[in-house]
Amino acid sequence: MLITVIIINILISCLCLYLARKIWRFTVMINRLEKRLILMERNTRFVLERAPNFIDYGQQGSDQLRQNYYQLQGQLQQLNQAIALVSFVVRFWSRRWPQRRSRF
Repeated sequence: MLITVIIINILISCLCLYLARKIWRFTVMINRLEKRLILMERNTRFVLERAPNFIDYGQQGSDQLRQNYYQLQGQLQQLNQAIALVSFVVRFWSRRWPQRRSRF
């Protein structure tokens, strides 16, 4: 009878030791996961805290590019008008005063 109680106690102790080891490994895994999540959160916060500045900087650059584009578009229109005017003057000049060929 005493041997049966000792064997049962040993089995219960082994079961408790097994469960304690599983729980300890589980807590280690949870701690590692927690550290990774904290690191991910820090990195995400680092990026997102600076995001508004980068967005503002990008918007300023886009605005400047848009202004330059409109300015160049106006200059292109003026250039096209000048070319059209020169073309008109050349056509008018050639009709009005035809070139005389030299006799050499």
